[in-house]
Amino acid sequence: MLPFEVTAYILLFTFTYFWVAINRYTGSDGRGLGWFSLFVAVTAVPVTIRLLINAGGKLWPTWLGLCWAAWGILWLLFFLLLVLKKPIGKLTGWVCIVQAVLTGWLPGYLLLTVPGFG
Repeated sequence: MLPFEVTAYILLFTFTYFWVAINRYTGSDGRGLGWFSLFVAVTAVPVTIRLLINAGGKLWPTWLGLCWAAWGILWLLFFLLLVLKKPIGKLTGWVCIVQAVLTGWLPGYLLLTVPGFG
């Protein structure tokens, strides 16, 4: 990935977190965040495909591609929950927790504690 691509992808997360904070602060119903989440979920599809095609069987590039697939599903759940008002609050919460552990905490912990990992 090129540096500007990484920056653009990071901004998708950044805007999501800021939007969540603004919604909590203002008491908004979250529909705007839901529509943005649909945009990000759609964006995650070609990002996932490109990462997996170019991974070359290597662990971390493959892991990153799979993370983007998982995150895309999570953003889609936010759209379904916030815009279409589907009754999937518990499911979405559990997916958030599982993905936080599997795509963030666990890899970070392994990188910091296992010599030569990654």
